[in-house]
Amino acid sequence: MAPTEIEDENGLKKKTDEHLALCVLTHWEEIPRVGCKLVPEHVETRPLLHPDKPGIEQGRIELWVDMFPKEMTAPGPALDISPRKPKKFELRVIIWNTDEVVLEDDDIFTGEKSSDIFVRGWLKGQQEDKQDTDVHYHSITGEGNFNWRFVYPFDYLMAEEKIVISKKESMFAWDETEYKIPPRLNLQVWDADHFSADDFLGTEDGISWKSRERFLVC
Repeated sequence: MAPTEIEDENGLKKKTDEHLALCVLTHWEEIPRVGCKLVPEHVETRPLLHPDKPGIEQGRIELWVDMFPKEMTAPGPALDISPRKPKKFELRVIIWNTDEVVLEDDDIFTGEKSSDIFVRGWLKGQQEDKQDTDVHYHSITGEGNFNWRFVYPFDYLMAEEKIVISKKESMFAWDETEYKIPPRLNLQVWDADHFSADDFLGTEDGISWKSRERFLVC
């Protein structure tokens, strides 16, 4: 029997001898001199249920039970294979000032260029938690002064250096879906307008930071 091809999780085909090994085990008793009858493991299958959804399977678990004489040494302690749980952190960002910002507006009397500057920020994947500074009005040099603090609470998985977000994919979804995304801070500079939409002036996307035991460093 020649090796066959199977697809891996990335859709790539590779050769395998697994079917050959299975065939040998199935016909092991037919091998001269060393052949004997092999007894397959008896695998038990049980449904997984949740009290909030009675009668609806939440998956299945397969297992088998081995019996050993009491005089044999005891097996080692069980390993905890439960998934890591994220810890709660918050990112604190101080916006001090801006410099050389594009001047978007023209004064109707003097024709002088100016901008009413404010800064907007949010964490990647949490656009609904956008925060704005106050407005530095009538900047004619591109400089804006704020001393404004953004505070972003989030769940952080330190082992993977990922932010964990749980939310429903749509308004019709029953359960929340968990997403793991790299920690990224997005900042934008805008020109505030009273009678029309605010003008976008610039951005700094994807500011990352490294985790520490008790704080985060940008």
